[in-house]
Amino acid sequence: MIILDDVWEIDLWEQLKHALPDDKNGSRVLMTSRFMNIAKSADSKMTPYELAFLNEKKSLDLFLKKALPYQEPDEECPSDLLELADKLSKKCKGLPLALIVLGGIISTRDKTFQDWKRVSDTLDWHEEGKDCMQVLAMSYEDTPYYLKACFLYLASFPEDYMISARSLISMWVAEGIIPRREKRTMEDTAEVCLEQLVQRSLVQVSSRHANGSIKYCRVHDLLRDLAMHEGIKENFVSVFPKPQDCVNHLDRATRRASLQSNCAEFIEYVSLTARSLFLFGQGIPMYSEFKLLRILEIVGVREIKLRGLDRLIHLKYLGISICFWLEFSNDCYLYRLKNLETLNLRGTYLVNGDIPMGLWTTGTLRHVICEAVPVCAPPPNVDLTNLQTLKFIRVADTRKTRLPCVKNLRKLGLDHRRATNWDGVVHLLGTLPYLLSIALRTTHYIPMEIVYPTMVPNYQNLQSLSLCGRWSEGVTLEAGLFPPHLIKLSLNDSELRQDPMLQLGKLKNLRKLKLYAKVYIGGMEMICPAGFPVLENMFIELAGIASFTVKQGVMPKLKHFQNDNFRTILNMPPELEHFSKAVFG
Repeated sequence: MIILDDVWEIDLWEQLKHALPDDKNGSRVLMTSRFMNIAKSADSKMTPYELAFLNEKKSLDLFLKKALPYQEPDEECPSDLLELADKLSKKCKGLPLALIVLGGIISTRDKTFQDWKRVSDTLDWHEEGKDCMQVLAMSYEDTPYYLKACFLYLASFPEDYMISARSLISMWVAEGIIPRREKRTMEDTAEVCLEQLVQRSLVQVSSRHANGSIKYCRVHDLLRDLAMHEGIKENFVSVFPKPQDCVNHLDRATRRASLQSNCAEFIEYVSLTARSLFLFGQGIPMYSEFKLLRILEIVGVREIKLRGLDRLIHLKYLGISICFWLEFSNDCYLYRLKNLETLNLRGTYLVNGDIPMGLWTTGTLRHVICEAVPVCAPPPNVDLTNLQTLKFIRVADTRKTRLPCVKNLRKLGLDHRRATNWDGVVHLLGTLPYLLSIALRTTHYIPMEIVYPTMVPNYQNLQSLSLCGRWSEGVTLEAGLFPPHLIKLSLNDSELRQDPMLQLGKLKNLRKLKLYAKVYIGGMEMICPAGFPVLENMFIELAGIASFTVKQGVMPKLKHFQNDNFRTILNMPPELEHFSKAVFG
């Protein structure tokens, strides 16, 4: 089945339908649209299915589910609150989004008649035809001042854009819109703010990490419209998705600008005093003239050569994502960026394989993310006490590998591709016992001492472990080799001769398991005989495996299962039978 969601133009379907021949083999194309003429164009012989508004009972049920998220299923709502809930839910006229948002507002109130009635009294019950937008606007007005800024910030991203929570949090911190809290990092406080927006139903969670934190989020189209409207009104952000929109922004010295297509064409409309600049798509303009920038986010550019970055001395966040060809010019003196906190090169390839060494002398770095191509490790004599994330760095083939003081480091990625000597890595890991996440990549063997005793029992708090590389020959995988509180495990190219599923099933806290290519090469069959008591998410590459079997009672909490090989026979117990056809999720 192919799903085309929220189609706005007939031309899109006309272009696609020629690539989808009707071979009468049972395949389906499901298309959703807000416009009847587009729906009818898909198949003139059929009447499109119109999604009806919720009836009063379903409206009330949905409202109460959001308003009372912690109430037990068999617990009854007090009669006085139920009467108010019925009145509030009817105001939403069966529209799910309005019910969810209004329920989110109520969920932040005490469970008393007086608090719920204040919300009811706030709504204008006599203004017909604007029920939904009135509810959405009320939800925005009801938020604390710092959450308003966080919400308006979401207008910077294109419609239906999958927003990385970690990137968003780093931007909020760099912008200074997150309040300080004692005994909490700014990132932790920002994460709480994001969860509060979710509770108020202003943000939708797309996926979560194994530890429960938000991984990706998005904003409903109508809520994004609200954020754009309020953002423009308050001179918080200007968005340029279409050429005609520029006229509305010509005389505004906006603090933040988001160019979401044809960036080079729109840049002339952006004030040189802008503090944040978001560039999505092709045609990257000269950004170095915006000397007051705190945030520079570039997404989806095929190739770019960074010039004049050192002029942006106020820059705190630099993100270049999903770029296939990135090069730092010779005159790119990063040591001048004394305020830089985050360098995010997620999904970006460095053409010369490294970043200027001057980066490490800034003294304010909190996150350095270079996952596609590893960079040289920082010298040991620089100040990186604020650093929390460092991935990936190349590790030299020496007996002693040192990093500067990184006492706050929580996530580390090491690339030891052509390794023959692991003494330096063992020594380095032995000096960082407070890590929450470790990722290790190599094209050679991973010696046993990397995992045990270096990580066990030293890494009692380790939550995530990723190992890419062959395990030493003759090594038998055992559950005791891994830290006890591990909740996410990724293995790649392990080339294990023994089926690992029995031992992995003994990891009592494991919630997410990813097994990539050539983890097991000892046979044609893999069996999960027991265990995995809290596993929720599993991805497995089954190339070369004829059958994958899960016994009765195994993986009782499983919610998501993905495999990459439709030829593999999946033998699932009755409670997991719905995963038997799961290919690519």
